[in-house]
Amino acid sequence: MNRLRVVVALLAVVGAGLVLSGFFAGAADEPAVDDVDDDHLIAVDGDYRLWPYTSRSRTVDGRTLAINVAFRADAEATRAAIEGDPAADWQETDPDEAAATAGDDQVREFVGRDWRDAHSSLRYSYVEGPNGGAWLTETFELHDGAYLGVRDHLRAYESPDGAYTAVQAHEEYYDWFRLRHTVPDIDAPATRLEDEFVESDRATDVRREYRGIDGGRSDGWLSVIELATAAALAGALLRRRTREAAVDLVRRLRADASRHAAAATLGVALGAVPLGVRFAGVTLETALPGVPPKAIAAPLYLVLAVGLPALVVRRAPRSDPAAVSVSVVVGLGAGFLADFAALGAAVPPDLIVHRMALLAALGLVAVGRAAADRPVAVAGLAAWAVGLALPLADVI
Repeated sequence: MNRLRVVVALLAVVGAGLVLSGFFAGAADEPAVDDVDDDHLIAVDGDYRLWPYTSRSRTVDGRTLAINVAFRADAEATRAAIEGDPAADWQETDPDEAAATAGDDQVREFVGRDWRDAHSSLRYSYVEGPNGGAWLTETFELHDGAYLGVRDHLRAYESPDGAYTAVQAHEEYYDWFRLRHTVPDIDAPATRLEDEFVESDRATDVRREYRGIDGGRSDGWLSVIELATAAALAGALLRRRTREAAVDLVRRLRADASRHAAAATLGVALGAVPLGVRFAGVTLETALPGVPPKAIAAPLYLVLAVGLPALVVRRAPRSDPAAVSVSVVVGLGAGFLADFAALGAAVPPDLIVHRMALLAALGLVAVGRAAADRPVAVAGLAAWAVGLALPLADVI
């Protein structure tokens, strides 16, 4: 009876976690805008007013994130100021490879620089001037960081008269269970970009203007940067991101390690897997710049999706059911937390709840294997499979 209660409780946690994941994800969606009304446009410089958002389509219904930085310069000068020395060596990606990756991969690498050319999902913005309105595609994209880790991503849109370049800056990290990027924040990356021009000879003025921008994760403020005349000829590097990960995988297991060595070892092994996958992804991406990041991510995803339950199925029978379930949840949970801490990114609530549901599912597998209870183990594996399928189907 006690075992039945444990099973029911774990299944309830899995179900509630997956349901709440979808709930939080839905709650984070931005409401659609009905139309680009005149009062939704802001003046930056020149003859063209800006709709301060990006969109998935050439309609306001596809609105995503808010524009949060504006350079009063054309795109060429803006890009040169961000990247640094324009005479540095660029490495072109093989054209066939670029076509095969359908725009999701880096097309060329800025050698020795933090900021690199980036290509990703197409986003539009809108301007309105003397000749009416026009939808703009990105003039350029840059990123600072690793595709399979965490990075700042910039999308830039030059006004038709070249009077300004609007930039949408956001932080994103690669989520291994969604197999795509998650955007936790747009304010911090805009501030980091702005800070690079404060008290710099590349800019004559850096200020924030409250424009009342509503939605798109905006706080209403727009960073406005006036570039110095020489900025197009010589920039400086944006700051080099440093990441320090404090990994504590075994502290909670030490007290019981002597009595439950097998369970403790399993917990440590599980906790090391997410960190190992993240480290391997970023390392391979850096070492193999010509390989599409998603080609690297695919086999590493299998390590998570198949390797984690395989470890539990193989090692749990050697352990006490209660001890192994605690070790699985604590060990893998510590691995998830350490991975998030290493990224330094704010994790959306729906993804936290989703990871908790996955932990409960794997804990159920551990209990079933340790107790030689096949139906319980199968139920846990089924819950794990559902937990993997939902984010891939974009439900979470």
